[in-house]
Amino acid sequence: MNDTLGRYNHLDGKCDMDRNRAESWVRDEAMERLATLRDSNPEMYDRMGPMVRMSLGHYEIDKKIAAQYGRDVNEGGK
Repeated sequence: MNDTLGRYNHLDGKCDMDRNRAESWVRDEAMERLATLRDSNPEMYDRMGPMVRMSLGHYEIDKKIAAQYGRDVNEGGK
């Protein structure tokens, strides 16, 4: 099944999922504060639920991909 899905192409060619993630990334100040909390107070961060930690992980992956595609991911960046 995965082999079949891996060969799937859109009508206009293979979809560049990383580029799509980079283009749709939007800076989220709540996630930025959560990342700061994780670094400054890991004990409190560890007590948070798994959904919060997974959300931060996805946000940071998207942020990294956006930076690789030339997006300004710093504060005030678009």
